[in-house]
Amino acid sequence: MSYNDASYLLLGSPVEQSLSPLIHNTAFRCLGLPSRYAAQEIAKSQVATSIKHIDGEHIFGANVTIPYKQAVLPYLDGISPVAKRVGAVNTIYFANGRKMGHNTDVEGFLKPLSALGLQPKHVVILGSGGAARAVMVAAEEGLKASRISVVSRNLLSARAACHDLQIGEAWDFSSLDQLIPDASLIVNATPVGMWPKIDTSPIPDSITFLPSQTIYDLVYNPEETRLLQAARVQGARTLGGLSMLIAQAAASFKIWTGLEMPVDAVEMALKTHLDLT
Repeated sequence: MSYNDASYLLLGSPVEQSLSPLIHNTAFRCLGLPSRYAAQEIAKSQVATSIKHIDGEHIFGANVTIPYKQAVLPYLDGISPVAKRVGAVNTIYFANGRKMGHNTDVEGFLKPLSALGLQPKHVVILGSGGAARAVMVAAEEGLKASRISVVSRNLLSARAACHDLQIGEAWDFSSLDQLIPDASLIVNATPVGMWPKIDTSPIPDSITFLPSQTIYDLVYNPEETRLLQAARVQGARTLGGLSMLIAQAAASFKIWTGLEMPVDAVEMALKTHLDLT
């Protein structure tokens, strides 16, 4: 397993199309920092070895993405209160010689919503993995939602997430017909619709959206998923995962370097890369 002299890593599967290396390497370059960020696709059997390579001497930290945000927990020396609450880690860093885990997904999820001034009563969350758990905590503690519905194709997983966090109620996907019309905010926290399977959506075409609803898809590649396209055409407000990606990355960057990420430069690099300029 080669990390190509990287200072910071992204660990997950798949990571081929991740924009995180572009984000962090742009920030390092703009600030004149001699660091390099690289994406490393790993198998589940490689999680322990990969975490061991984050030694504080050659590799100083890492991001963790699908599907290992919970799998890394046993290999860390400690986790932050937010990561403990969520039960998942997306950022690994060193503090006083200890290899620590944090979760910046909660902060990253909420920041794009703060500008909209939303006060959703009912939040429907699709998925029950690490990202979904962060959204559950954000919906309860940040958005103060009075009702949180967690929908998963694996009902046992949804029930486990609700039980572990003591948040919300678990449903399977067959319940979407009754849940969606009542929802103020609908969040896709699954990888469905992510490149290269861009013709897929976690919500059937038979379900319609309302202009009063906000559809937030955490998938950031493509920028507008099939789910968001359908919601936009039907008049709903839409929010893609790119804003959350930048916000959670900026939080990780500050943990590692103590510096603010040059967000404007990062946004321009992303728009150029995605041909959005």
